[in-house]
Amino acid sequence: MGRPPPTSFEWIEAVAMREPDRIAVVQDRQAWTYASLLRGIDGLGRCLQALGVQRGQRVALSQPGFYLQLLGLLACENIGAVSALFSARDDADAPALFGLVDWVLSEAPQQVPVAARFQLADTAFIEQALAAPTAIAMQAARAVLEPHEPQRLIRTSGSSGLSKFMQVSRQAMEHWIDSGAENSGYGRDTRLMLAGPLVINTAFSHSCACLRRGGTLLAVSGSALPALDPSHIWALPLHLERLLAQLPPQFQARRKVFVGTVGGFVSPQLRERALQVFGGPLISRYGANETGGICYDLDAQGRGVLSAGVDVRIVDEAGAQLPAGQTGRIVLRTPAMADGYVGAATQGDTALRDGWFHSGDWGALVGPRLLQLAGRHDDLVNLGGIKLPAVRLEEQIRGLLALRDCAVLAVRLDGGAVTVGIALAQEPGTEQAPQLRLLEQSLQLGTGARVLFVDALPQLASGKVDRLALLRLFATS
Repeated sequence: MGRPPPTSFEWIEAVAMREPDRIAVVQDRQAWTYASLLRGIDGLGRCLQALGVQRGQRVALSQPGFYLQLLGLLACENIGAVSALFSARDDADAPALFGLVDWVLSEAPQQVPVAARFQLADTAFIEQALAAPTAIAMQAARAVLEPHEPQRLIRTSGSSGLSKFMQVSRQAMEHWIDSGAENSGYGRDTRLMLAGPLVINTAFSHSCACLRRGGTLLAVSGSALPALDPSHIWALPLHLERLLAQLPPQFQARRKVFVGTVGGFVSPQLRERALQVFGGPLISRYGANETGGICYDLDAQGRGVLSAGVDVRIVDEAGAQLPAGQTGRIVLRTPAMADGYVGAATQGDTALRDGWFHSGDWGALVGPRLLQLAGRHDDLVNLGGIKLPAVRLEEQIRGLLALRDCAVLAVRLDGGAVTVGIALAQEPGTEQAPQLRLLEQSLQLGTGARVLFVDALPQLASGKVDRLALLRLFATS
């Protein structure tokens, strides 16, 4: 009963009314105050309403740059539309997304189905939408969604193929945002560096959490970061490595910086490097797009305490629950669960069913609410007759060789036999033959394994390894 909780727009409005000149977003060399952010959200929202965008309709958006993407997402939320981001170029998931939405807005022409309406959101369109009065509107447009109403259309990582799309309710998004703020300690003095794209729902929810508390979002390169004195950094491991490489030589943060990662294994070397540069803790989170956060912090061995509100069962291949300590498939439910896969009922029946998400991960409950990850269910590799999670083999290889990165996966080659595929991205100037001999001797790979040297691992828009592209490389090498 009663009114739903305030939206991100309403929280931003409250900060803008108290401190209109407070800095909300910094992108490259440009900064926007809370007052200008508020006007931008309101102006773009009114423009969408003038086009005919209605409450509950789905809108796919693309724009260059962090700030305009953030404006688009918040403007949709503020008029009650369901938002989704895509890249105007080279987004393999875009055609599937266009088939699920009512509107497509992009800075570049797009081929959309007859059922969807397209609007060219070029520079002239954006300038007109943001041509708001200099004063804050006395009666800003707003729609306060009920908890059950849809708010976001998000995608899976697509690391093993094309992404699936999920609809997330207002209630689920509130949990995404609240848990991010509480676990990260965001406040008025937070200066949060976002080193991951907003297409990742966690990046957007952390952005909202920071802005709701009057903090500042930083979307800048590593070379510009020292002058902005961040208090927090959020990144995928790959983005964190890139950020560290961009920093000036010998740079050390003036204060302890809280570093949060999600979406992949954090090697001991990366942990140590981040600690040396930023001085603060590195928090490696475990979660899923279908469920939100699962474990707030994983240690270097992949073990972490379940977050509040997360229920986990460990089951065998037949779905029978296993006793504590035994490894099996992780099945879970959280307050941030997606409603299901949109336009893919059969996929939803197998993964999101009966109120639980049947994940693709192996793990075990090894103590009271203590989860031990063992790797991806579909990423087990057979090494000398022993099945190992690929992530554990990757960890061993990173500790053994001087590499920029590596990836391990099960591949079907040589007449359909399943073998181990190892992709190595070497440091410049490193010879291949000595590394290959060391790898074969230390891991006893035998003749079945296939090692592939690459300049760089193929990546998705999210920054994760594109495992499907890697499979193609192995098949053609």
